[in-house]
Amino acid sequence: MKMAIDNGCSLVVRTNETAVRNGFFNWNNVIEVVNRSLPLSRRSDLSSYRFVIGSRAWVRTNLTDLARWSSWEYVLQGGTLEIDSFGPFQVLWLHLVIDPAGGEIIFGPKHSEAGLILIDITFGNPDRAAPFSLIFRGNETLTASYDSDTRITLVGLLAGCGAERDCAAWAVVRCDGDPYGLSRPENWQQGGEGTDTSPLFLKRYRTQTPENGVVIHLPTRTQQTGRPD
Repeated sequence: MKMAIDNGCSLVVRTNETAVRNGFFNWNNVIEVVNRSLPLSRRSDLSSYRFVIGSRAWVRTNLTDLARWSSWEYVLQGGTLEIDSFGPFQVLWLHLVIDPAGGEIIFGPKHSEAGLILIDITFGNPDRAAPFSLIFRGNETLTASYDSDTRITLVGLLAGCGAERDCAAWAVVRCDGDPYGLSRPENWQQGGEGTDTSPLFLKRYRTQTPENGVVIHLPTRTQQTGRPD
């Protein structure tokens, strides 16, 4: 195990996991420390690895820098992951575990050379109870959907949503079930009783300050009043 502490910032490198806490971390600097700390035999194959963003840690990266490490498992454990959209020709898939300590993901404004990212989130707590937020900077509106047939929730860039202002989004977050409580009558769009299609539920989020972006908080368990998963 290698540990680096600078001005209270903690970066701990283990054979199968790196964890950061208490400070701001630039992604390229993190990777440099990881490569320097691990033995050569381990550095040669980091396709399977775990990165933990712990309490009061803020990690900033972009799609280009993240592309090589997209196969890792990322864990949000009370910190912040900020992703810049810069990444020409990049289309990434990322797996992120939301620990009960929660945290937040910040998607920066859309660049002219923005890539695309799908973040597949799972919850470390079966009750999906965590202080977790999604922040889409530069967006005035954003759409979230819940498909009762597939039992999948999507938040962010949605194909065919027909919302021009949603085009500022360049990321989509996917999770199983309906943790955002979208399956309410006021969000119903199509399907249901007397039809051959399953109900689809859409909810539009708005902000008056696009520079701050659309902020979506995970409801508490008692507020998740959608259909059972």
